[in-house]
Amino acid sequence: MTGVVWACLAALALHEGQVAWMWLWLGIALLVDGIDGTLARKAEVKVYAPHFDGAVLDNIVDYLTWTFIPALFMYLHLPLGPPWLAATMLVLVCVSSVFCYCNTGLKTDDYYFMGFPAAWNIVAVVLWLTATGAAFNVTVVVALAVLTIAPLTFVHPFRVKRLMGYNVAATLCWTVTTAMLIVQRPDADPLVQAVWWGSGGWLMLVSVIRTVAELRRRSSGARARVPA
Repeated sequence: MTGVVWACLAALALHEGQVAWMWLWLGIALLVDGIDGTLARKAEVKVYAPHFDGAVLDNIVDYLTWTFIPALFMYLHLPLGPPWLAATMLVLVCVSSVFCYCNTGLKTDDYYFMGFPAAWNIVAVVLWLTATGAAFNVTVVVALAVLTIAPLTFVHPFRVKRLMGYNVAATLCWTVTTAMLIVQRPDADPLVQAVWWGSGGWLMLVSVIRTVAELRRRSSGARARVPA
């Protein structure tokens, strides 16, 4: 539930032009999002508050902190071309994310995300820190919006059991180095950058390996259904 608080603080910081503070609040929301479900299950919230649907609350907070606020940040602070194109990208991010949050098949049996999981907070901070141009940014936004409904898998570091220790460590390293790069911007420490790229690359590699396995499984299943 504290995610609502972090979302409010992030929105206020964005409105006041305090970008570093906005990222701080969104970063806290990101960490809380990774463990709040586990804490709720241990606290047996469904037993003591059976009419309170934590899943609905989680989706509301996630849409605010993972999609809506980052989308506004991208519109206001990233080069996305002329105003009409930037506004189009804002709408595209917000609308495409609906297909993520309303997707009943969002998680695989082993807890990977199926399709790009509307992680626009991560996209926004990466594009901002790397200072990419408008053409690149627009291409990335359009591509990821399309990938929302693609059969690609993305790792959930706190739920996927395979390599969980490494995934959690990589997530923490990436989060810490992201905070450091935000503070250091635009004069980033090369070592911090290396750890940032390495930890993020690990999570992408795990996702790619799982995606390849998923595509092979689907291909084998399709061949098996073809009559001889």
